[in-house]
Amino acid sequence: MDVFTDVEAESFRTGLPPFRRPTGTKSGSEFCIAVTSGEGQILTALYSILVTLLFAVCWKLLGIIVMSLSTPDYKNILRCIALVGFWNAREPAGATNFILGYLSQLRPTQRDKTKGIRRPAVALLMLGVVWLLATNAASIMGASKLVVGDVAPANPNKVYVPKLGGTASADLMRLQALRAPATLRSLGSAEAAGNDHTMRKRVLFNANIPSGDSPKYFTYKYTVKAQDMGLQKWHDLQQEVSGRCEVNSTWFWRTEEGEDLDVYRPWGLENKTVNVAYDGERKTAPRATAILFPYTDAKFLEHQAAEHQYGIIAHSSHRASHRPGTDPWYETESFTPSENDTDAQIVDPASNRVKGGRPALSCTQKDVWSYNGKRFKNIFELTFDKSFNFPDGWSTHLQLDFSRPRVFDVINSAGSSSLVSSTTFVGGRFDAETSTIEKDMIRLFTATWISSAHTFRNMLMVSQDQNIPNAARNEAGQPQAGVDLFVVSTPQVATLRLTVLVAVPALLVFSLSALWILECCGKYPCGKRPAWYKRTLFAEGAYQLARAQAPGIFTDPERMGKVVQDCADRIPELNPPNPTEG
Repeated sequence: MDVFTDVEAESFRTGLPPFRRPTGTKSGSEFCIAVTSGEGQILTALYSILVTLLFAVCWKLLGIIVMSLSTPDYKNILRCIALVGFWNAREPAGATNFILGYLSQLRPTQRDKTKGIRRPAVALLMLGVVWLLATNAASIMGASKLVVGDVAPANPNKVYVPKLGGTASADLMRLQALRAPATLRSLGSAEAAGNDHTMRKRVLFNANIPSGDSPKYFTYKYTVKAQDMGLQKWHDLQQEVSGRCEVNSTWFWRTEEGEDLDVYRPWGLENKTVNVAYDGERKTAPRATAILFPYTDAKFLEHQAAEHQYGIIAHSSHRASHRPGTDPWYETESFTPSENDTDAQIVDPASNRVKGGRPALSCTQKDVWSYNGKRFKNIFELTFDKSFNFPDGWSTHLQLDFSRPRVFDVINSAGSSSLVSSTTFVGGRFDAETSTIEKDMIRLFTATWISSAHTFRNMLMVSQDQNIPNAARNEAGQPQAGVDLFVVSTPQVATLRLTVLVAVPALLVFSLSALWILECCGKYPCGKRPAWYKRTLFAEGAYQLARAQAPGIFTDPERMGKVVQDCADRIPELNPPNPTEG
């Protein structure tokens, strides 16, 4: 089960027309209808009753088939008794009980007198048992097949994609502020997901971070499929991400003692520096900053295979810790606070703090988008492909989300919550002993997968009252065609499989119609009455006659046999005159 913040009730639609629910199977999707969860419970109970009625009608049709295929020898009274009881049983349980009693009564009878009788009776018994089990199983399973999930199609009027007015710093900050809640939701879901949770297993993470001076690195890999994104079309679309990060100490350049900060030069570039301030006042938790390689041409990757270069720098220098740590990002040193320090004013000050000049992560990542076997160099080539016919709003949104490593946006949007170590920060100190790069990055990449899988869902989670144009609307201010071709998961709805929704009532109507036609043909024949109808009249007459004479007569085959024989003698059609007789 995924963990996420629920969408508002206005963000999805219920009822007709039907939509395509992604299934992840070869067919890709199936037609469904979304209803409220309360309506789903009512329909499940109703369909359980309809399935039971369907099997009851089919039981009657089965009885007609049995009577049609049976050619009872009316001189063999014992054999007729089984058919009489089977036909007059209103349900499989009644037929099963009658045949069981009938066979038990035959046990004392010599086998030579019941030749050709026991086997048909056993066949009727098996038929009754199978139909009884099938009725009960179908009433449960049939209704359960009706509800196939809790997804609903998006409401096109609620889809929002902020349209950038420019690339100025203010515009980018406004955009990041809008995207930050989605990042925090992803981090919350990643935090709630334990190590054994399905979402954690979406990311293949292999770490090689030994102690000492040995090379330290880790690799990661994950795949986001169309089903994960909730797409109603383009079922084979997927993004494959693979990357490698190395723990790099050469990025650290120097320490500015007078200003209490570390200075980094990513990739050894002289024109690019990143400052990491110390936290002598113990006000901030450890956090991380992600940076992209500064290509001279800002649109360089639009025409190249997406092989991104980015780095991650931890802001953990001089953060106080309860206990000593040995991880590259959280390696501590002992210190004694001076009287003027904030630590000296604490009753029980920490005696450990993270060393300065912590190493950075130098990372490379490949993004490969594919559809129906065709691979695309990057998200731009995908969204520009005319065969997809994506709405313009989707193209804008996908380019915003995937034109650079998704983890880059997750880290920078998360801010002070970017690292797992921040969750242990209380009272101006954290726990360096349990904090590691591996824990931080596993959570970040899990959140990245969630953020990527929920990329369309996030379009419903932002209020449109932002004073920023909506790229998902056309010039007339209406939702663009196809902008709602995705589904969202929510416990507010029940998803009904359209095939089951239609098939059960249709089969019931068909069975009732067939039964009505057969009965009409028997009661009002155009010519000679059907043989099966005569046999049913005989069975019903024998049954009523036996019940009128003695209610317990069915427990004695010999007494019942006399009644059946008497009934047979009274029906001329069952005893036609012998033409050879005078």
